[in-house]
Amino acid sequence: MTVKTRKIEKIEIHPLTPERWADFETVFGPNGAWAKCWCMWWRMSNKEFTTAKGEERHDAMRSVVQAGKEPGLIAYADGVPAGWAAVAPRADYPRLQTSKNLAPVDDQPVWSIPCFFIHRNYRRQHLMERLIEAACEYARDHGARILEAYPLDVEEKTRPSNVYTGVTVAFERAGFEVAARREYRPVMRKNLV
Repeated sequence: MTVKTRKIEKIEIHPLTPERWADFETVFGPNGAWAKCWCMWWRMSNKEFTTAKGEERHDAMRSVVQAGKEPGLIAYADGVPAGWAAVAPRADYPRLQTSKNLAPVDDQPVWSIPCFFIHRNYRRQHLMERLIEAACEYARDHGARILEAYPLDVEEKTRPSNVYTGVTVAFERAGFEVAARREYRPVMRKNLV
């Protein structure tokens, strides 16, 4: 199946709020992004995630949003919901707390960008980079001093589902630097002050 990429003329990026819930569902589609995750992979322990079904993950994210949290940013391409970046304080992501490879670099409070999802019609147009820029601004506006990410080092074309944490080169272009490297994954940071 050939996917037709739509050239983007105008990009707007907004936090996910209850009023934008339907747009979040549009971006993630009926499969909830990858394997019906609904961006709950980082927000649940491994046991919670594997026990929960897609509908339960969907409802869990909806509860986060209805509780007044803004768990990430939606990118609109020419008015159409087209992309997503999760961004929040690192403490909001229990899976990061238990990961050996993504353990804290130090004891400084940081915010994290743990994942992205770009609708297939809008990939390869630097939408991830625009979301990274917007996440930096959003985190800074909410008091973050350091923003952290866990991208994949890739030099060749790979499946989109493999780069849900982002790609190193996109973060480098946004001014992030490697703060630690554990096995195959870097922990990249940007000072926001």
